[in-house]
Amino acid sequence: MLGELTQYVTSEREAAQLLRNSDWDLNVALNSFYESPRHVATSNLRTSQIQKMFEKYEDPDEKDTITVEGCMSLCEDLGIDPTTIEFLIISHRLGAERMGEFKRENFCNGCIKLGCDSIEKLRNAVGQLRAGLNNEEIFHTLYNYAFLFGRQAGQKSLFGFKNNHGKAISRDTWNLFYDFVNQPNFNLETHDAEGAWPILIDEFVEYLKKESE
Repeated sequence: MLGELTQYVTSEREAAQLLRNSDWDLNVALNSFYESPRHVATSNLRTSQIQKMFEKYEDPDEKDTITVEGCMSLCEDLGIDPTTIEFLIISHRLGAERMGEFKRENFCNGCIKLGCDSIEKLRNAVGQLRAGLNNEEIFHTLYNYAFLFGRQAGQKSLFGFKNNHGKAISRDTWNLFYDFVNQPNFNLETHDAEGAWPILIDEFVEYLKKESE
């Protein structure tokens, strides 16, 4: 258990302290680490540098906001693709309320929580946060955020898939899909189309079956 946690933190001593504070529950310890990283003391952060980092990507025509062009530049500096899960992770941690947009307050507060006052530190944090998705609770939190992240402004459902199957995805369907794929002994062949799952999930199962033929 100690060895598993040590790969994420800076020392065995820190890992042991996290485990003690979490009643020796590895999942709780990992979640605590990623929610309030202890590997960098916030008192040592140069908050002025965080502000400058934000301003590098800030839209000159939209005060206190990083828009799509700035997001593309940020991704380039971080060495990540904006279409990958790494961008979703960093968007979540930096408080993006919608795709392709960061607000100054959320961005700077997110950097403080991550202990990052430079693009190099933020780049390193991405790798650590990516590894943290092995924790089911952390992954589930990101999954829930992805729904909010993917919605268009003012919409309650996801419409990005509508051209493919003619239906928007509601929050309930999104949440139930997570439960669906995490069923014990999950098997497409034994799926009951007469069960309580949303019709969209039944249609998804039929699609997968046809694709596998």
